[in-house]
Amino acid sequence: MKRLNILLSLAFILINIFSFAQTQRLVLAEEFTNASCGPCASQNPAFDALLQQNTDKVTSIKYHMSWPGPDPMYSQNTVDNNARRSVYGINSVPHVQMDGSWWDGMPSQVNQARINSAYARPSAFEMQVQHQLIDNDQKIYVKTLIRATEDVNVSNLRLFVVVIEKHIHFNSPPGYNGEKDFYNVMKKILPDKNGYKLSSNISNGEYFLVENTWELANVYNNNELSVVAFIQDMGSKEVYQAANSSTDPLVLPYQNDVEITGLKYETDKNCSGTMSPVVEIRNNGNNTLTSMEVKYSVNNGEEHTYNWTGNAASLEKTEIPLTDLSFDVLDTNHLVVTVTKVNNVNDEYVANNNLDFEFYRADVVEQAYLIIYLDQHPEETTWKLMKSDNTVVQEGGPYSGSGQKVINLEFNGSGCYRLEMYDAGGDGFSGTGKYIVAYGDNSISFEGKHFTDKDVNEISYDIVGVKSNISDIKDLNIYPNPATDKIRISFYLISKEDVGIEIIDMQGRVVKQFDRRSFDAGQINTDVDIDDLTAGLYLVKITAGNQVKIDKINVK
Repeated sequence: MKRLNILLSLAFILINIFSFAQTQRLVLAEEFTNASCGPCASQNPAFDALLQQNTDKVTSIKYHMSWPGPDPMYSQNTVDNNARRSVYGINSVPHVQMDGSWWDGMPSQVNQARINSAYARPSAFEMQVQHQLIDNDQKIYVKTLIRATEDVNVSNLRLFVVVIEKHIHFNSPPGYNGEKDFYNVMKKILPDKNGYKLSSNISNGEYFLVENTWELANVYNNNELSVVAFIQDMGSKEVYQAANSSTDPLVLPYQNDVEITGLKYETDKNCSGTMSPVVEIRNNGNNTLTSMEVKYSVNNGEEHTYNWTGNAASLEKTEIPLTDLSFDVLDTNHLVVTVTKVNNVNDEYVANNNLDFEFYRADVVEQAYLIIYLDQHPEETTWKLMKSDNTVVQEGGPYSGSGQKVINLEFNGSGCYRLEMYDAGGDGFSGTGKYIVAYGDNSISFEGKHFTDKDVNEISYDIVGVKSNISDIKDLNIYPNPATDKIRISFYLISKEDVGIEIIDMQGRVVKQFDRRSFDAGQINTDVDIDDLTAGLYLVKITAGNQVKIDKINVK
């Protein structure tokens, strides 16, 4: 995974401290209900009418539960519905939580006085939410802007962005209680049931911007889609602020403000002393971005300046290629990037325009292997192993099927090598997919999962790279293959060594493991019983010292 120590908008260094008054609260009412619940049917109409009369004071989210009877709005998203139930320990319906832990009870107990009392409490945050339907109305794109109006010190503060369907009407009741109309029904919590963990120390005036996209599922009417966002202390369960979305553009805090949002094509491990990363930035100012000055250096070396000109609208993203990146490789290295000028003036908010990326000297190996855990789109995955002069010495993909691919990397002489992993879909690996480059006694040199179209890393090859007394495993042969009850593992050792054997299934689980045994140099033949393995493909991993060889067998 990328070790990116980047000062994004959740990690703040505030230069200009503003004084803001406390903010008006929007109360959040979370109701737990069910389409087959009799008391829900009797209490919801008056509760919904009260909410409708107070849209300037209170917003709501309805989570549908599994009991006492069938409810399609529960079954369409059991994970998120049950997650919010677990937050409060809900065991009866209907039930309402107002501002989390501030008050809870039945919908019939919510009245105007209770709403007014909750509304009268000031909040520590301002919030704006914008939603748009994109990709031919197949996805919803949400932007949430939060700014603190006083200091907040809370250890487990989280932001939840919840897509709701404001009104769902059924021609006939979907459950047993006769209800046909349902309001503010939860469809999806973004990015997932856990929300976003916020900084534990947020100062007055700090802000951050979160973007989400969700591919629509189980939506009855796209025109009824909206979003409710809220900030909650997961310790006390108190909700600090809530906000309803609109389609209006966000009003940003500053006129000229750029945020560094990411880094592409960087290397966690480096041996070449060169790098060609790309900095991703977003225009967080209300003004159109037409020019920008970016300064960067590695290991406090020569400072380079990149003067960008172009046209980026408010909240539009662009990429800045960093050129002239050449440096002496240390054990630990730092690439530091700062946006200094925006539209020919100083950036007005410096908390989000710095990046400090830490990377390390590449491992020196005698042998290494690439393990690819294929995702749902293996046809998008390819890779190349290149020398420092860009000569391709090995490549692979695209792939098909599922499971793992294990490839021994074939180095062509001592030197620094670059591995580039490509994803034609531009979204790295999804689900359980990832790649690992390992060496020696199962040591991981680097791995990757979350990237865009390309991930880059380096590794150094030397015949005496790990230690001079490593024994080499030669001429590995496993037979019969396919096999049924027994296999013979045959290989040649250059010198005496302790040898371990593991059999691994296609999910990466070790299904058989044998204690290390000492073998003298020479030809080794050892038999292994496999009659207890189910039919399928397996990897046989042989370890001698820090040397590893892997081959595949098919068990019938």
